Amino acid sequence: MHLHWEWLIVIYLFLGGLGAGAYLTSYAAGRGWLGNSPALKRAGYFIAAPIVAFGTVLLVFDLGQGLRKPWLLIGLLSNFTSVMTWGVYILALFICVGLVVAFFVWKKKEIPSALEHLGALLAFSTCAYTGLLVAVVEAIPFWNTYVMPVLFVVSAISTGLSITVLVSNIIDKGVHSDEYKISKLHFYLVSVEIILVAFIFSVANAGGGVKAASAAQAISGGLALWFWLFLVVLGLVVPLLISAFAVRKLGKSAHTGHALHAAAGSGNTVALEQGQGLANVLLLSDALVVLGGFVLRYVVIFAALPIWNGTLM
Repeated sequence: MHLHWEWLIVIYLFLGGLGAGAYLTSYAAGRGWLGNSPALKRAGYFIAAPIVAFGTVLLVFDLGQGLRKPWLLIGLLSNFTSVMTWGVYILALFICVGLVVAFFVWKKKEIPSALEHLGALLAFSTCAYTGLLVAVVEAIPFWNTYVMPVLFVVSAISTGLSITVLVSNIIDKGVHSDEYKISKLHFYLVSVEIILVAFIFSVANAGGGVKAASAAQAISGGLALWFWLFLVVLGLVVPLLISAFAVRKLGKSAHTGHALHAAAGSGNTVALEQGQGLANVLLLSDALVVLGGFVLRYVVIFAALPIWNGTLM
């Protein structure tokens, strides 16, 4: 496999899931599924389409084919038996719908329900597509598993939630979110991610052949540092522990929503400082989740070995 192709697919898979997950976060926040979290209702819609569009441009043009052989793109659009063709249409529709939704939000106008629902459907399809794109490659057994798209969907939702929280703290600073419900959702998402990662690598390790060799690349080979430190410890375990701590700490006052909001209302300086400290730790956790999402895709792509000695492209 060409190193250049690998890096581009890592970046695309990450950005595709990140942007789609951000849209789903604002969609969920707008319906009250994340508690009283007005800060999350706008940020995800603003960043979703640009992030996915940037990743798509990288995928198409930086591979070289888009500029050197543009006629191949025409063939791609007409090959409806290809998962990549489905993805091109899904991505194009999502980017268009996402930009229109962002325009409505920017103008502070009500988003047409049908348009918002369509965007959510396309966002979920984009999350799934980023996993299917690698899962359908039969020549690489490590990727070729039905669990891979599930992992990518969960990771996309998790990273999308985190990036939306981070961006909302910039564009909607001072507007509160329900940290209890957000932390609880993070706990569940990261827990599922850990289970899926453990399942994929343990099954591959027990499968023998290139599957086991691929798993070994990550577990004990050249990617071991990335896998254990940046993915497992920093990207999964630390956010899991932080979210578990936040759920426990905020659980008794879940009805108050945001820790800072509750502390400010009480007039207690110590409580306010503690609330600010917890909020900062949660932001660190969100940054680690985003890092972990990127490293996950890096490890999955770079660890994979083909069943032949040629190249994909």
